[in-house]
Amino acid sequence: MGDFLQYVDLNTYLHRLDPRTKFLFFIIMSILTSFVKSGVALLFLFLVFLAIWLVGRIGQYMLVLLDKIKVLLLFIFLLWLVLGIFTINEGPVLFRTAFSIFGHPFVVSLEAFDFYKGAVYALRIFLMISAFYTVILTTNFSQIILGLRSWKVPYAIAFGVGLVFQIIPMIVQEFATIMEAQKSRGLEVDKCSTFAKLKNYVIVSLPLLFRVLSKGHAISLAMHYYKLNFKVQRTAYKMIKATSSDLFFSAVTVLATVVTIVLQVHYYIPI
Repeated sequence: MGDFLQYVDLNTYLHRLDPRTKFLFFIIMSILTSFVKSGVALLFLFLVFLAIWLVGRIGQYMLVLLDKIKVLLLFIFLLWLVLGIFTINEGPVLFRTAFSIFGHPFVVSLEAFDFYKGAVYALRIFLMISAFYTVILTTNFSQIILGLRSWKVPYAIAFGVGLVFQIIPMIVQEFATIMEAQKSRGLEVDKCSTFAKLKNYVIVSLPLLFRVLSKGHAISLAMHYYKLNFKVQRTAYKMIKATSSDLFFSAVTVLATVVTIVLQVHYYIPI
């Protein structure tokens, strides 16, 4: 479970899919979650993701992911909650007061809509991250490159994209390691004020930067020592081929996209 951010070798429906099918799923879902702002539409999309995770038997790993980014999601929720205090919205009012500073009137208002808005943005971010890790957990490094190469993508670009899919989980894992080390030294991150959390994250960012630079240097040295040459013509031992399973998964993805857009149009509340 410690390697939840990396490829999990399982024999499931999701793992057996063509990597190109999963890559298209990632692209479509990334675009979709970037503009959908309806709570109903996002909730439906979350149920679609949940069904996919259950089929791929990666639900437990997504729960661990949720636990790891809960601070980020809480920060996003609280940020929009604070911003909403200075905006008057329609709907049930939970708290409202007026005051003046140097003759300028101000109104502080907290409505139920502010909680809705914070939840919507937190769910959007979670789905964006989940789409990425759904691919990571079910597709290994070589499959990503092989899938892109089958689209006639130059090997250098395909290798770079595959490397990004590997490096980002490594960076997150390094961040989690540094956070645990700082906690053991007495740095409180979870049970403190929002301002204290921001300050502590800034403190952690410096060693994270050096760790990331060190990882990048190690990768570049490995590529140099092994004399990686992108101009060499490469073959693959295993060929990929779309099957009826890929067609079915693509159809489900398209259907889920259409339903999400329809729900977005009908149930969108301006935020």
